[in-house]
Amino acid sequence: MRMIAPLALAALLSVGATRALSHQSPSGWEYPFYCCSGADCAPIEAESVRESRTGFIVTIAPGEHPMWPKERRASLKLEIPYDKATPAPDGHWHLCINDAGELLCFFAPAGGS
Repeated sequence: MRMIAPLALAALLSVGATRALSHQSPSGWEYPFYCCSGADCAPIEAESVRESRTGFIVTIAPGEHPMWPKERRASLKLEIPYDKATPAPDGHWHLCINDAGELLCFFAPAGGS
């Protein structure tokens, strides 16, 4: 019986560690591990995305993404080629950037904008 308690604790800790590494979109699907470290990914408004002949132009105003807070003075503008876009499982736009505003991952709804 004494062995069960440590095993149960270890199991709970491993589940907690797994959950801490994962990062879910608001609709419940998991952002890929290589895209984020718990805060780098977030949904963005369709109005932030414009399609060009070579891909997407994404403009994020300060405060519209967790990694681009209101303290930033200027909007972030990213030009994302079509081959860097991944289909979004929930049909919404999602952007993953680091704190320097560099693209990590971009998820687009099927059919573009």
